[in-house]
Amino acid sequence: MKVKLIFALLISLLMAVSISQIFSIPPYAGDIFPVYKSGYFRELDRGFGVITDSFLGIKSMSKPEYAWIFLKDTGISNDMMISVFDYRGYAVPAPGETGGRQDKKIYEVINQLNPAPHTEIRGGRYVSVIPLRARGECRFCHTRWNRREVIGALRFERSYDATVYYSSERIIIFVIITIVLGALLYAELRWDPGKNIKELFDK
Repeated sequence: MKVKLIFALLISLLMAVSISQIFSIPPYAGDIFPVYKSGYFRELDRGFGVITDSFLGIKSMSKPEYAWIFLKDTGISNDMMISVFDYRGYAVPAPGETGGRQDKKIYEVINQLNPAPHTEIRGGRYVSVIPLRARGECRFCHTRWNRREVIGALRFERSYDATVYYSSERIIIFVIITIVLGALLYAELRWDPGKNIKELFDK
């Protein structure tokens, strides 16, 4: 009986979490974000990747300062903040310059075993950090290399529409999960292992 009660409580808890995800109830959006990313955020990531490639291309094929101007203009036109960091995690406001304190988060992302883009919801803003891997043409200016060949990172910060996070695709998924959990709970409540054992001994 205790096992049955424990299973019923666990399934009920999962159902409550699933139902809460169908509706826009804070603060669950930020908590579950790493597990499920809707197409809206994937499109933002794709846009950040395009800007990153453009930045590296301009920096390599033209004057470096043009790349920073490009980031500034892109940030203003798209209402977002774009920052450049070196491989130590210090901000690079202009080519050859560093300023401010070391950003611990940037440093952690860059110095992972396999540096990869990192995204999160932070203070109501969508933040994405993209490590910059050195290309062949980067050797002309970047003579110092860290051991993982990552010469820095770009950080993108922009506001996002929380209602978009609760898109139809997301609601459909959690409705299905809730229905399945409801069926499991119903079957579990009807399950009576003691009855089967009693019938076995009666025979």
